[in-house]
Amino acid sequence: MPLFTLVYAKSRNESVRVGFSVSKRIGNAVQRNRAKRRMRAALTPMVPHIFGGFNVIFVAKPDVLEAPFAELGKQMETLLRRAGLWRDEA
Repeated sequence: MPLFTLVYAKSRNESVRVGFSVSKRIGNAVQRNRAKRRMRAALTPMVPHIFGGFNVIFVAKPDVLEAPFAELGKQMETLLRRAGLWRDEA
């Protein structure tokens, strides 16, 4: 089951900007902040692999809190590769 939806757009900057969206369907404020922290931690090692010049937003689905941490990173990388934003050399 997918844990995220990826939304991206071309940016005027050469750098990559990443954001996380977690709705109230995920839970209360504590759970939403926990979800954002987990997403941020999973994505941090991947940032050098993302092509610059894009704004990227990961929209969390309700299962993001129960999913194993390794699965978060795996699905993020899959979405980035599918969107054509992943480069193999860092």
